[in-house]
Amino acid sequence: MYVTEAWSGVHVSTDGGFTWRASNEGITTRTGPSGDAIPVFSLTIDPQDPGVIWCGTQNRRGIWRSTDAGKSWRKRDDGVVGDQGVSFRGFGVDPRSSDIVYAAAEISSYAWSPDRRPRSGRTFDLTRGAVYKTADGGEHWEAIWQGDNLARYIWIDPRNSDVLYVSTGIFDREAANSDARTSAPGGVGILKSTDGGRTWRALNQANGLRNLYIGSLFMHPTNPDILLAGAGSNVYSQGAGVYLSTDAGETWRHVLAPEGPLPGISSVEFSVSNPEIAYAGNQSAIYRSEDGGNSWRIVSGGSMGRGAGIGGLSTWGPPGIFAGQPIDFQVDPRDPERIFANNYSGGNFLSEDGGRTWVVATQGYTGAQVQDLSVHPDATEGVYAIMPSGLFHSADGVSGWEGLSYEPAISAEWYAVLALRASPEPVVLVSDGFEGAVFRSADGGCGWTAVFDLRGQMGGPGNRHGFKALVAAPSQPDVVYAGMCIDRVSLQRGVRRASFGVYKSTDGGLTWREANDTHTASQNINVLAVAPGDDRTVYAGTVEGGVFKTIDGGASWRALNQGLRVLDVRALAIDPKNPQVLYAGAENGGVYKSIDGGTSWQSSSSGMDPQAVVRAIVIDPASPQVAYAADLRTGVYRSQDGAKTWAKVNEGLRTRAVNALAISSDGKVLYAATEGEGVYRLDLP
Repeated sequence: MYVTEAWSGVHVSTDGGFTWRASNEGITTRTGPSGDAIPVFSLTIDPQDPGVIWCGTQNRRGIWRSTDAGKSWRKRDDGVVGDQGVSFRGFGVDPRSSDIVYAAAEISSYAWSPDRRPRSGRTFDLTRGAVYKTADGGEHWEAIWQGDNLARYIWIDPRNSDVLYVSTGIFDREAANSDARTSAPGGVGILKSTDGGRTWRALNQANGLRNLYIGSLFMHPTNPDILLAGAGSNVYSQGAGVYLSTDAGETWRHVLAPEGPLPGISSVEFSVSNPEIAYAGNQSAIYRSEDGGNSWRIVSGGSMGRGAGIGGLSTWGPPGIFAGQPIDFQVDPRDPERIFANNYSGGNFLSEDGGRTWVVATQGYTGAQVQDLSVHPDATEGVYAIMPSGLFHSADGVSGWEGLSYEPAISAEWYAVLALRASPEPVVLVSDGFEGAVFRSADGGCGWTAVFDLRGQMGGPGNRHGFKALVAAPSQPDVVYAGMCIDRVSLQRGVRRASFGVYKSTDGGLTWREANDTHTASQNINVLAVAPGDDRTVYAGTVEGGVFKTIDGGASWRALNQGLRVLDVRALAIDPKNPQVLYAGAENGGVYKSIDGGTSWQSSSSGMDPQAVVRAIVIDPASPQVAYAADLRTGVYRSQDGAKTWAKVNEGLRTRAVNALAISSDGKVLYAATEGEGVYRLDLP
């Protein structure tokens, strides 16, 4: 078996999906903030020769071919137009000839717009698409279709390989022909050719498809005239669900219309050994049909007991894990009850009982985009990590991660985690990235209570905010500060809108009140730091306003930016033995140091890029002259002289894109949260 990961490439399993190993030799395409990510987006095995495999990459033009079952790869994309912004989402191999292959492409807006600038619709990128064909095993390709939505799945009729079907669209992109102003969804639907791709016609509303975002398409294994389609967009959901055609796509029946806030179906599949059994899924539920796709029932998630999280969001998957959007299914050809789901935000999962229960099936690889870490403040080991698939805990800081996403703490995006204490009861706070909510657990993460919710003040679904910063006062752990910021996706895209500043709790996160004046009330807060001996002295690093300081617990704030050349401050740390000494990490600005409580700052980036993207700084509590900083582009640095000089400490990191750092209270263990490779641990001398 093979699985693709947009951060860590191709992985192969030889034991039926229980364990995996990387298989990327020869694939040279790299992306991500540090240039370490291997952005493999799609993979297809040649049905005539399982040793021949095709894979495609994301956002960088790249088609790769293996002739030795994935052991090595060679690039095969001559003739493909463009480089940046071109992603390959699927392949189809002609059953008559392995030399004839079709490739489905997505063209990002910045690659097709006349001014080469990104263009968004209501929420997502406005994409176009293309289909390429090669007749010589990938030596040369030519575009045989171009249109107003991305191309994804390609199916070829085995009885007549001139008959082709291509699905277009996906749940988290918007068609280039959509219109956000009028809420016109646009789209293309399903493409069909009867002459090997020379000409195409669109199967759309006239054929019964009420939603033209067809993110998934599957052909019946014994009757190619029967097609199953999953439709829907997170923005345009009218008519979403499962569609079935029994006449080669000429007419479609809407056989499943899911309920809920996001009813689109992102994956469908027939069992090839028993095509009476079919599966469909979205982030809320897994559905099963036992009559060839004509009728459906929920087998997990939805109303089956997983419950609801933020905004009434139901989910499916292993206990304690937000499985997310199934991006692709694979039903075991030997067993219709055994099904894998590769997910948009949650990794790879396996069910061996027809989709009813699920286990994690990712041993040997990770694509985890870990956003934040928190170590037990009164324990040497034990760490919490938060990522799109939820909150995870490792009791020993080495292995055995346990998912802790239980209702109502279920969300598609998270921002921050804070372990307040380990005893007498382990209290943990988490904040989501979209809804301005904070959840509290008094049992280490098994049970949760919503303790703060700002949804009523958001002002619409496109105006999303979350608490990006959670910090407890070292001298008074029940005093907690939280800083609000626009959502991570908007922040990455350069969107700048007012947020909601700082909030404060004095009872361990049970109740909250605003802690702003006019200076901070609308600021986007990146990070907060509380003075070690004074729970009323707090520093806030903001997206555009630099550093603010309060000495009265948030009643009043003043800007302290003298010497800061960059005002987007993403990291703050205070010397635990001398609160006048502070460190600040800037976005594209390196490290700054203050020795007068923030009144003035000086650049302290010797040894690293002075324009480093510093996302985290921690100080060794046992030896405050020792500090660690994480640059999103070049990895982790250590200073042993109070930030005068820095040296890299990256040995063992598969990616240098580090989002967050956490250090144990005794200074013996450093943890790094990475963008796409999970959590790493460094045992310190």
